[in-house]
Amino acid sequence: MDYIMDYAVYEEHAITQGFFVNTSGCHMVALNPIPIESLVNDEELPSLQCQKPELLHGEVVDGRNYLVWSMTEDNIRSVFQVRNVSDINCYYVGISRYSDNKNNYDDRKSFRLNSMRTKQLLDEDVKIVRVECIRDGNETIYHDVHFFLPTAEVTGVQDKRISVMILGIDSISHMHYLRSMPQFQSFIENADLPHVEFWGYNRVGRNSYPNLVPLLSGMSDAELEANCSKNGDEHYDRCPIIWKQFKAAGYYTSLGEDHIGGCFNYVKKGFYSQPTDYILRPVLFEMNQNTRYSCDKQELVHCSGHRLFSEVLQEFIFKLVPHMKQHPFFSFFWRAMGVHDYATYAKTVDMEYVKMLRSLQTQGILNRSLILFMSDHGLRFTGFRKSYQGMQEESQPLLIAFYPKWFGTLYPEAIINLKRNAHSLVTTFDLHETLKDILHPKQLLREQLVKRTVALKSLGRNAPRGVSLFLPIPKQRDCNMAGIPTHYCLCHKLNEISIEDSRAKRAARFIVRSLNALLSSYPQCHRLELEQVLAAYLLEQPMDPNAYEVRVRLVTEPGGGLFEGTTRFLGFKVALDGVVTRSNAYRNQSYCVNNYRIEMYCYCKH
Repeated sequence: MDYIMDYAVYEEHAITQGFFVNTSGCHMVALNPIPIESLVNDEELPSLQCQKPELLHGEVVDGRNYLVWSMTEDNIRSVFQVRNVSDINCYYVGISRYSDNKNNYDDRKSFRLNSMRTKQLLDEDVKIVRVECIRDGNETIYHDVHFFLPTAEVTGVQDKRISVMILGIDSISHMHYLRSMPQFQSFIENADLPHVEFWGYNRVGRNSYPNLVPLLSGMSDAELEANCSKNGDEHYDRCPIIWKQFKAAGYYTSLGEDHIGGCFNYVKKGFYSQPTDYILRPVLFEMNQNTRYSCDKQELVHCSGHRLFSEVLQEFIFKLVPHMKQHPFFSFFWRAMGVHDYATYAKTVDMEYVKMLRSLQTQGILNRSLILFMSDHGLRFTGFRKSYQGMQEESQPLLIAFYPKWFGTLYPEAIINLKRNAHSLVTTFDLHETLKDILHPKQLLREQLVKRTVALKSLGRNAPRGVSLFLPIPKQRDCNMAGIPTHYCLCHKLNEISIEDSRAKRAARFIVRSLNALLSSYPQCHRLELEQVLAAYLLEQPMDPNAYEVRVRLVTEPGGGLFEGTTRFLGFKVALDGVVTRSNAYRNQSYCVNNYRIEMYCYCKH
């Protein structure tokens, strides 16, 4: 197991004694961003190019929305093999959001391409359109969705409050970022962008949902559902998502994800009413329903027309920029397409994020915003995940906070604390408290910070699990204080033990029994059998010498499920510590259940 990073990186980021976090409460061993190609050499990197031509695009001219030719007349005739452009007949349907999982549709409007007119005026209230063009009476040659945002109103007085942008990229561990995005790293170091890179950022849950819910609500996923969504069976409209607080404070809000199974939508109902001022979901929903096609064999990377879904998200972000220049914004943007399923895909987006950040800098958005460039967890379903390094990286996602220089000048003590916390154990619970401080900036003045720091220290081990990163994270903080389940905790040292060790076998049998107990209410799922124990580790427990914990990786049949779980032993008693996670893809194995807590365990009988 290779723990040690090269000395240049160590010195640059103040990593000492081989630990990312080295406090009384947590010793997080430093990892090396080793190349992973040898572990994923059977992975086919999908084409990055959508194959369909761009016939039309949307433009706003003098406040009116148009569909405009994207090709010359000669190119249209050549590409679409027509004698005259007038041989192409099109129609559009105006679309509006009804709920997260339903759109409203206007009556269909027809138009024919005309060499004398290269743009088509749309009905006045149309903000989203699906366009289809045909030739020879019935052959579809173009089918895509376009969207428009209203022209930003230029006001004489600018609101000087700092904006917030969550710029998320799924399944990127800190080490995976270091190995895959060197151009981005070089850019942020050389472009004079104040930022803090967090080395002790630890996930708190299995997938995106339980890791992002604390960021957006300050609650765990179970707490949120008990509070407002009845275990995820209802819409999330009543939930105290933080964009509501920003909206109440006069901020504009926006929400954009590049996949239909978003944070509140994957095997869940999402929102009934529109949750933010600007939202991309009705566009993605329409694409997913009617114009989607895939550019990889596994059908995991999607296109609409000539654009990747991730490029549609970028388009949404850049169309919002003129509005961001005029008003304070809270924005949540999340990219998952490609990076979630392919280990080497992250390398292909390196320059893409350089261009995005450079554009945001040029247009003044970076000077108005706190930007959290972050992920939710590391790779979960690739060959790399089967390695020890992959297991560790899964719990250490990327987190970099960018802030304007003037913000550091105005609140120097807050920024000092932010920088010191670069090597503290932190979670999305802390990020939620940090965002709340943005809403109440007087809390960041020196006098208030001193009072809050004294109060925090007086609580000792009773400190709240969520602490603003503008305050000093307590040195005694461990995973229990931070709300991190043992199974995801990187503060524990793992000692490998033999798979023949009786403790490993006992732990594996208990995990499989626990999975079958979960599945007992789902008769459509097979009962699982332990096929093999692949690896086992003993976790050191300095707080309780009478207990020990064993983490095992095992395979079950039928279905070849690759699972990991942590068990806690105290005398003759044994219990699961946290959930059992799956580290290989299950695709359609669980088609017969509609429960996100169960689906990764279920192998359907029929």
